[in-house]
Amino acid sequence: MYVVFLLAMTSARRSIYITNPYFLPDDKMIDTLVATARRGVRVVVLLPGAIDHNLVRQASRSELGRLLEAGVEVYEYRAAMLHAKTMVVDGRWATVGSTNLDRRSFALNDELNLVMYNETVARRLERVFLDDLTRSRQVTYEQWRSRSVVSRFLEFLSIPIRNQM
Repeated sequence: MYVVFLLAMTSARRSIYITNPYFLPDDKMIDTLVATARRGVRVVVLLPGAIDHNLVRQASRSELGRLLEAGVEVYEYRAAMLHAKTMVVDGRWATVGSTNLDRRSFALNDELNLVMYNETVARRLERVFLDDLTRSRQVTYEQWRSRSVVSRFLEFLSIPIRNQM
């Protein structure tokens, strides 16, 4: 799935919409999302507003600055617990499954995703994604930079175990 996700991100021409509760992409995936956003593709990431593992939340938030600076839009879902794992590229390609954007899902866990090149399905998932954004709060670079000392400390504590998440 790692290679499939990277290829999908790299091939995007118009948009990438990602919903993922455990968002801990490695440097290669972050670099790919940054490069994609910088070439004018709208990249939007929807994360949970509340999560069942606070350390994972803090670890995932530590890398948002690079993405936000590059123009990636980040939202936190507020309506309920978010556990969906979807990605839609250009309203034509989509995936739904159990794979998180983290090292555990790509290297250790047994995950299963359905990948579709189908405009009808992809557009439907895109509409659901955009509807979910109406129930979300956008995270700006300024907000991220002004996060609390406690948040920064927890991010720092997560560094040694980030590769295990």
